[in-house]
Amino acid sequence: MTATLSDQQRQALHETNDVGPVTVIDPATKAEYILVRADIFAQMREWMNDLEPQEAYPLVDRIMAVDDAQDPTLASYQNASLYRGTA
Repeated sequence: MTATLSDQQRQALHETNDVGPVTVIDPATKAEYILVRADIFAQMREWMNDLEPQEAYPLVDRIMAVDDAQDPTLASYQNASLYRGTA
């Protein structure tokens, strides 16, 4: 499926010299999406395909740290695993 850019999205991309990235938020779900030009995405995909899994570990660690810091229920999950003996 191909969607058409809204005027607001086009303006936001233009402000980035038409390369992006531009964050787009779905008002119904609050999910965030990233807009980038297709040729740039293709380069990113190629780079990711060439990436050895171990090379991604530091990035995954940083992303998880941010996600964990924003998770108000993380402590309860960690405490629950202690009681089940799975920690």
